[in-house]
Amino acid sequence: MKTDIEKISDTRRKITFSFDAKQIAEENEKVVKEFVRSAKISGFRPGKAPVNMVERLYAGAIKDQLERALTGKAVDELNTTKEFDVYAVADLDKKDEGGEMKLIFTADIYPEVKLPKSLAAKIELEPTAVSDEEIDRAIEFYRNQRAKYNEVDREIKQGDFVRLAYKGTIDGASVQELAPEMPLYADQKSTWEEAGNKEAPGIQGVVQGILGMKKGEKKTVEHAFPKDVKNDKLAGKTAQYEVEIFDIREKVMPELDAEFFKSFDVDSLEKLREKISGEIESEKKSNNEVMKRQLAVEQLMEKCDFPLPETAVEDERQSILEEMMMRFMSQGASREDIEKNKEALFDSAGKEAEGRAKMRIFLNRVAKANDLKVDNDDMGRMLWQEAMRTRTKPEELVKQIRKDRARANRLRSDALLQKAINFIAEKAEVSEKKKA
Repeated sequence: MKTDIEKISDTRRKITFSFDAKQIAEENEKVVKEFVRSAKISGFRPGKAPVNMVERLYAGAIKDQLERALTGKAVDELNTTKEFDVYAVADLDKKDEGGEMKLIFTADIYPEVKLPKSLAAKIELEPTAVSDEEIDRAIEFYRNQRAKYNEVDREIKQGDFVRLAYKGTIDGASVQELAPEMPLYADQKSTWEEAGNKEAPGIQGVVQGILGMKKGEKKTVEHAFPKDVKNDKLAGKTAQYEVEIFDIREKVMPELDAEFFKSFDVDSLEKLREKISGEIESEKKSNNEVMKRQLAVEQLMEKCDFPLPETAVEDERQSILEEMMMRFMSQGASREDIEKNKEALFDSAGKEAEGRAKMRIFLNRVAKANDLKVDNDDMGRMLWQEAMRTRTKPEELVKQIRKDRARANRLRSDALLQKAINFIAEKAEVSEKKKA
């Protein structure tokens, strides 16, 4: 087998594997012998049918198996070459010329990445000490969780929770149609809003405009979109929302009494504050661990500059697009809405894809440089995480992975990257941020 390598770019090569007539004949003989051994032909015991009869009856299958066998040899050679590490095969072509077979691979390769001399990133993290104010806010949060909402028949006041419907237009055109990718501003047949809440994520023109209204009342309110909103048809425009009130609920907060304390398995306010303090501190430590890993990788990666393989960016772009579509659909957007804005979504996914691809390649090179390997425990953890993410039973996921080699390879790659992140995080030099 002859190998020719042509450089297309820093991260792409065209590799041609040529098999001469003798090599093809030798491999074909092996394939035919295997067919003779296993062929079931009437009148002959397995392995006893004439070779020429087997070749005639199974000509198409023999040809396909021969091509697979030669391709397998080429792939093995491609994956073991010392000149470069293959990232992915972008294209494969086959040519038959003068009795020879040529397999032409267009492959993306890992770029040369000059890693920092030291992987010990210097990281500053937030203090984990808990203040009285944080405990107070947590208690209020829990009181809000346990609040009762009593139906009332009066004008809407600040803090009331209101069930309502609304439709928005700008110069007669539906806001929902003008911005299908922004379901937050779409028409609602029945939804709840906290009246007068300036921090509410909804439409502030509606949230503020319903104050003073009564059950059954209809009214048109205005909402001014900021100039920097990510839709030119909405930016700087004022929308009219037709609002109808269905239900008004007054929020009643629980008292800090024995019943409230019992729900937390404590018997006093002091014990409750102690418990909440411990929970907040634990959460801060957990968040710091996540931030340490993220910041350490980002800090080291910023010191490296390298070209990105086309397939690496495209793989990440497709993954991001799938995530975006799932998120938009969960927010109420239809497939038709998404299709209309496919080009804008594709462009926005591109920038994030480059960042993800760079991180994946950087971590892979860290793993290679430090001889990190994926073991059974690593794969076990990755399979468990994937099962949790996809809400699939672990045993069912294992069956799926066995049938999907590409997915199995992706999970193994992710497990290696996680190992590289852990490796970097362990070397990080951590200090606590000083208060301003």
